[in-house]
Amino acid sequence: MKTQFDSVSKILKNYDLCEYCAGRIISKIVVKQSSKLLGKKYLDIYNKSFNKKCYICKNLFDTLEHLGINIVEKLLDFNFKSFDLGIILKPSLLERDDYVKSKFKIKGAENLKFSIAKELEKKISKKTSANRTSDNPELFIEVNLKDESCNLRAKPLIIYGRYNKKIRNLSQKQRSCSRCNGIGCHNCEFKGIETMPSIEGTISNFLINKFDCKQVKINWIGGEDQISLVMGNGRPFFAKLLNPKKRNKILRKTYDLKDISLSELQKINVQPTGFVRFKSEVSITVETIKPVSLKQLKKLKTLENTPIDDSQDKTNFVKHIHKLNYKKIGKNQFTLELVVDGGISIKSLVQNSSLTPNISDLIKNECKCIEFDFQNILI
Repeated sequence: MKTQFDSVSKILKNYDLCEYCAGRIISKIVVKQSSKLLGKKYLDIYNKSFNKKCYICKNLFDTLEHLGINIVEKLLDFNFKSFDLGIILKPSLLERDDYVKSKFKIKGAENLKFSIAKELEKKISKKTSANRTSDNPELFIEVNLKDESCNLRAKPLIIYGRYNKKIRNLSQKQRSCSRCNGIGCHNCEFKGIETMPSIEGTISNFLINKFDCKQVKINWIGGEDQISLVMGNGRPFFAKLLNPKKRNKILRKTYDLKDISLSELQKINVQPTGFVRFKSEVSITVETIKPVSLKQLKKLKTLENTPIDDSQDKTNFVKHIHKLNYKKIGKNQFTLELVVDGGISIKSLVQNSSLTPNISDLIKNECKCIEFDFQNILI
């Protein structure tokens, strides 16, 4: 016991410490939990009135009340039930903390950064009713105590849904902003995309406005031509919303956005990784250079269940045409109804291309894909 008090006496005699730092430093010596009250108790015992600048933290703890109020004001814009804290300190503060603990051979005491985070955590939890966790928090709060600034990063929100494209001459993807190449800048209002009519732009703007997020990254399940329609159950997609403030907004299953409609919308926890396998039901109108005969078209049935080889395909999945029906509608025209594996390029399948077999080669007649529409997408 005498040795304990000797160590505490030496620390408090040689260094002016605030109640917080005194409590931290001596907690392991007196075998008590670190607290401001513990520090105050021993400062009173040794008649060390706390009216000088703390050797370790330079009275940083005194600023936390005001800083906590400023942080909570910024948090009012965000919906969150859990958060985590990151603290940035001047290296000199940490060095002095380590020096005192090393000089008096104190092991296992709370470090300064942990103690500050603990105090801020109490203030934030009390005002917001949110809990601190390091396990996938909905909001990460980075507090820079060098300049008393605060940076907030909300956990991305993942949305699954399908879209139907109701008009032609509307591209699926938006061009990335030419200034920032999709990263986000003042020129594109930090959306990462240029302003032009597209499915991506329509969905992105809808989700940005609804959830007050900075940017939307869409993972498409297949794609279509600019002039193609997407009908039936619609094309599936996953949208990753970056830094959403209003994550608790109610999301209906369906929305009509004029040129496109959305369905099956729902928030999900995890976005699938890698290639998502799917099938497409497609209607195609084909035009030929030379007149086409029914005898030639009968050869197309051999495509059913035949592997389609694409030298440019990087998915390493063997793809097939599962069902094929044809109908001659003119001397140089016919239609196709196909059920094909996702990832097969419809235009490349019809026209001379790297795909083997392809329809032009099979019927020995150069074909052109006039238009193709998607009736259903099957996952």
